[in-house]
Amino acid sequence: MKTVIKAGRLIDPKGNGSIQDPAILIEGDTIQRVGTAQQIPIPDDAAVIDLSGMTVLPGLADCHLHLTINGEPSYEASMLKDLIAFQAVRASAYAIRDLTAGFTTIRNMGDKGFIGVGLKQAIAEGFVAGPRVAACGHALAITGGRERYAPGVSVAEAQTVVCDGPSEVLKAVRTELKYDIDWIKLGVTGGFSTGIAEPGIQQFTEEEMRVAVESAHRYGKRVAGHAHGAAGIKAAVRAGLDSIEHGGFIDEEALEMMARSGTYWVPTFSSIHQILKHGQQAGIPPWVVDRARAVRDNHQESFSKAIRFGVKIVFGTDIGMPFNYHGNNAEEFQRMVEAGMSELQAIHSATVQAAEMLGWSDRIGAIDSGMFADIIAVKGDPLADIRVLEDVGFVMKSGVIVKNRLKTE
Repeated sequence: MKTVIKAGRLIDPKGNGSIQDPAILIEGDTIQRVGTAQQIPIPDDAAVIDLSGMTVLPGLADCHLHLTINGEPSYEASMLKDLIAFQAVRASAYAIRDLTAGFTTIRNMGDKGFIGVGLKQAIAEGFVAGPRVAACGHALAITGGRERYAPGVSVAEAQTVVCDGPSEVLKAVRTELKYDIDWIKLGVTGGFSTGIAEPGIQQFTEEEMRVAVESAHRYGKRVAGHAHGAAGIKAAVRAGLDSIEHGGFIDEEALEMMARSGTYWVPTFSSIHQILKHGQQAGIPPWVVDRARAVRDNHQESFSKAIRFGVKIVFGTDIGMPFNYHGNNAEEFQRMVEAGMSELQAIHSATVQAAEMLGWSDRIGAIDSGMFADIIAVKGDPLADIRVLEDVGFVMKSGVIVKNRLKTE
């Protein structure tokens, strides 16, 4: 099956430019040729998709979200009460919302029961529709690091695996690897919504983190660190973690270390924004609001410094956190632009940079020969107004149209 997409403009985040009146020749799930409409002849047996006046871009990647939750003010009750089977079905529905918002690739940052891994496999084998999934299994954490259930509460299947000391960390990583995860997630420091430790306090030691990295890298897997505190971030960089998630209290020294080592940063502005926008009156626990408020100013200031230092910044939303909903992923772009990125840099973070971090640069992140045919289209020019990406009218993943609202307008 051959398809030719014709459009008004193509944004090329890889080449830092654009093509007017582009044509894209697709065969099966792969892009064969890209050029102007004059350069690409239309084969007699090709279907033509006319997106005249539209801007086309590569499918986007949200590299930090949570498939089993969707903006609940406090998700602990849901995690305790809902059956894993129900959470898995619900995750599939949430994934469709991400896909139809233009995010053809996602990285799921941990859940219970390997739900994200199972969904990844179901999508890959064609049992359900959804974006391409890079999956963590359970988050790894120290005793008292993340979950905060009362002593008498028995949890048959938690979201985290508790491990203390290098030997327990090694065992936990090997167990996760057994179930086809793509990323190991470490609770490097405290967080907003989990555990008793403040966000800035380091939890895993550098030695424990190094054991996790060495074990994961041996099997070709990567390691992400949930980290807010500067000391924990620096220890994580020295230990060789591949990405730092959130970075609320990151400082200049940590940013300089990350720039030198090539460590990726996924800052996730949307989670802080929504917590502070809705606040305690909307049912968010007061200590979560207080913690978000404590990191807000440093987070934004550090982001602008990270751009100047050349830190590799990757798009991620932390969707699932309070009032941060699947399908609203593209709102993160506006937060990034407000914090100092150009529109093209923001798009680059969700395409080229995301593909590089995931190790999938040969498959996604650009509209180019040999890439998967992951293509979206919007009205307007996202280089002039990034918010047009919040209303994606056309989505194709691997050569299959999953959304085409434009044909009815």
